[in-house]
Amino acid sequence: MKRLFFDILLFLSIFLLPWWYTAILAMVGLFVFMNFYEFLATGIIIFILSTVPNLSIISSSTLFYLSIGVFYLLIQSLKDRIILYKNNNVFPHK
Repeated sequence: MKRLFFDILLFLSIFLLPWWYTAILAMVGLFVFMNFYEFLATGIIIFILSTVPNLSIISSSTLFYLSIGVFYLLIQSLKDRIILYKNNNVFPHK
């Protein structure tokens, strides 16, 4: 139930708040919830809504999708190594 409310808050923030607030909120969700795939969806939606098409490498969609996927996998692998996430009593994922 907590995750559902967080998802609703996250997706409303995409349209109502600046992108950096939504990005911070998505990163919090990435650390709090297990397998937080909404992080990827949020990043893609923010990128689609906020970019202006041009030929610059910085605004390349392929580079952005690759970097957000690598960031997601990096955080997921770090969560397995952090001692707080090994003890399910600290951050229950239910």
